[in-house]
Formats: sequence, C-alpha cells, structure tokens
Amino acid sequence: MRGLGNLVDRITPWLLDVGSWIFGGLIAVNLVLLSSLITVGPVDAAIRTSTAALTVALPLHVAGIVLLRLTKDVKDVGLDDLTLRAFQDAGFPAIEAYFPPARERASLRARRSRVALVYATGIAALSIALTVTGVAAAVWHMGRWIAVVLLATVGLSALLVTVAIAHALPPD
Repeated sequence: MRGLGNLVDRITPWLLDVGSWIFGGLIAVNLVLLSSLITVGPVDAAIRTSTAALTVALPLHVAGIVLLRLTKDVKDVGLDDLTLRAFQDAGFPAIEAYFPPARERASLRARRSRVALVYATGIAALSIALTVTGVAAAVWHMGRWIAVVLLATVGLSALLVTVAIAHALPPD
C-alpha cells in the first residue's frame, strides 16, 4: 500500500492534468449537445431525459475541473508558504502557531492532493455516467437501436481498456 501511495504521489501532477482535460472535454460535449437539444425542444421523453442528464452533469464537470485546477495551482504557487510569509510580513503575532511545522507541510500537501483526486474520481464517474445517459437518450430519439449500440460500445470500450491494461501487467 505504501508503494501504491508513493506511485500516486509521483504521478499526481499528471493525473491532475489528465483529469482537467477529461472534464474540459466533457464540458465541451455537454455544451454542444445541450445547444442542439434546446433548439429541438421537449418533443418526447428521450429528448427531455437527455436534456436533464446533460444539464445535471454540467455543474459536476465544472466542479471537477475547478477541484483539480485549484489543487494543482495551490501546489504550484506554494499557497501555504505564501500565506505564512504574508502574515509574518504583516506582523501578525504568533502566526506560526496556526501553521504546521515545515516538515509536515509536504505530507499535508500530498494528502490534500490524494483527497482531491479521490473526490475528482467520484465526480468524474458520476458525471461520465450522466453524460453517457444524456447522449444515449439523445440518440434514442433518432432510433432505439442506436442507443443500444452506443451503450454496448461504451461497455466494450471499457472492457477492452481493462483487458489491455491487464495484459500489459507483468505475469506475476
């Protein structure tokens, strides 16, 4: 478990960037689809379902990207150290008592990043499910078989990625 924790700590910057790209792509897909669905209007249950799912997913996408960007930017800027120095420069009495010792700050930053990644993963799972639901409902309007094929392809894609990762692992 410690090795896995070390790995996550080392790839956290990459995970934050990839997560931001994923949420950004989901935002773009939702906005494009929503703009089309609004012009169609509430003609049937599939369009209403699609519009609802995509509308609910949009704030989650934004929350995910804000969480990841905020986590990355706080680390890159060194906000903890900047805050401490700003209050020290202002002559705030005994400000050091409100901050952890310097040796503990690195572990707290790493913990903050891990917590943000866990929450972002949960937000991503929910928002991706809502986006797939919205897209499936939108194409259901065109034909039920199209939605079924879309959902089957999504499942097949997830399975293929899992199999590829499993085959790339060492045989042990």
